[in-house]
This record gives sequence, structure tokens and C-alpha cells, in this order.
Amino acid sequence: MYEKFFFLKENPFNITPDPKFLYLSDKHGEALNLLFFGIRERKGFLLLTGEVGTGKTTLCRALMDKMDEKIDTALLLNPLLTDIELIKTINDDFGIGIDGNSLKDNLDVLNRFLIEGVENGRNAVVIIDEAQNLSPNTLEMIRLLSNLETDKSKLLQIILVGQPELKAKLSLPELRQLNQRIIVRYHLMPLNHDETKSYIFNRLAIAGGLGNVSFNPDALDDIHWASGGIPRLVNILCDRVMLLAFVAEKRLIEKGMVTNAVNELGKEGVVSLDAGHLPNERNRLIRYLIYIGILAGIIIFKIFEAVGK
Repeated sequence: MYEKFFFLKENPFNITPDPKFLYLSDKHGEALNLLFFGIRERKGFLLLTGEVGTGKTTLCRALMDKMDEKIDTALLLNPLLTDIELIKTINDDFGIGIDGNSLKDNLDVLNRFLIEGVENGRNAVVIIDEAQNLSPNTLEMIRLLSNLETDKSKLLQIILVGQPELKAKLSLPELRQLNQRIIVRYHLMPLNHDETKSYIFNRLAIAGGLGNVSFNPDALDDIHWASGGIPRLVNILCDRVMLLAFVAEKRLIEKGMVTNAVNELGKEGVVSLDAGHLPNERNRLIRYLIYIGILAGIIIFKIFEAVGK
């Protein structure tokens, strides 16, 4: 709706996991490199967790784009599958044709596919999103897939992606064998203030609007504060703020617009903060004075330390 007003080629704040808009903060880059390392070194099980909206699915799609043609991939977006449905879905994604319908038939053909792949210098990766919703029985079946191996390496690399509840589920006594086999683990944290600012400008630049819209520093502070640095919430909040600016025919995003957007989204249950919780000038002054006090204390300590010597 507002793209033309801000001279944008597309909406910069869609919440779909488009790898084109991937912003590699230090933590996102570290996660991507660690996962790629685990795949390349055939580590077997890998775990990626993070709060809702931290960019896990987008990161996985970027990981798939990074893989070369010698890596076969299967991406499972629906974790509510039975044992046999899970194996069939993996085989379908790998493009494996099969006549039999039994679990054994599907496992046998998958094993042959993986062995032939290794013999031809190939690797295979299964990415399971929303894995916190997998039942213990299905997770146990996934563990059994790790038995598909040679004497030297794993035939299949499995990336479990999910919310923090996944870590709690894996700690269950009945899943301890699976938990012990997860070699590579990474928990994706929210963006800090500077990363949130860079994230916003990165998306605007990709959408072609950098320079046609500007943000007041206070507005950026409040966007980070209200979103908690969660990329999906940043997108939702910025989208609403851009809409309010469009209605007001302004290309400068101001603090008041963010306050109004937070109030609207708070009523809709999207964000948990209302405008009264946003940092005001008094709070910023208090934080500044605390910082000055700490800095003065360090200087005084250093002076006394030097005199004592």
C-alpha cells in the first residue's frame, strides 16, 4: 500500500522467510557457518533453537541456498507426522521413487540412496522445522535414522530446528540417546540495538527505499525496545509505522508514530508492551547518569590504584 509513496520496489517488512532479505548479524552468521560446518564434516545431528520470530526458518533457507549441487536436501515444514509419514516425506523430497508402503521398504530404499550418494561424493541433509512439535516416538525414529552410517561417517545429516521447548523435550529421559548424539548446537538470540537498526536499514536498502525514508533516533530506540530485537516483531512494527507515516504523508518516522503503532499492535495482542512502557526522556536520562556514574567510578578506582603503586 505504501510502497509507491516511499519509492520502494517491494514491501521491505513482509514476514515471509525470504532469504534475499536475510540480515546476517554476528549471531546469525555464526549460526549459519556452524550449521554448514556440521553438514560438511558429517556430524550427524545438529540443533538450532531460538524464540519465535528470531529468523530460524529464514536462516535454514539461506543455508539451503549456500549448499552446492552435491548436497541433497529435504525440508520438512510439517512436524505432525507419523513414523512412516516422516520417512515417506523425506524420500519424496529426495526424489526417491518406491513401490512398497511399509516402514521397512521406505528405510531400505533411503539407505540405498544414501550409500550410493556417498559412493558418488554426495551428502544428504534433512532439515526439520518446528521440531518442538515432534512426538517422542517420532523423535526416536529420527534417532534411528542416525544408524544409517558407514564405518567412518554419517550418511544423513539431520538439522532439528525449533523453539526453546525443543531443548526441554530432548532432555526427557526417554530421549537421552538422541540428545547425546547432537554434536552441533546453536541458540539464536534476539538482535541488540545496533543490530536492530542495521536490520531495518538493510531491508529498506534491498527493497530500494534507502534514502527515501528516515527514522528519528528515538523512533529506532522505541522499535528495538518494543520488539525486543525479535526480527519478526521488528517487521510487523515497522510495517505498521510505515503505514501510519504514509497516511500522514511523512517520510520521517517519528517517536509518536512508533507509540501509536505499539498501542495498536498491543490491542491486537501482537506486542505485549503499551506506549506507557516505552522508554521516555526521563528513563534515557537515568540510564545516561548511571553510565556516567559507572565511568567515574572506574576512573577514580584507577587513580587510587596508580597512587597506591
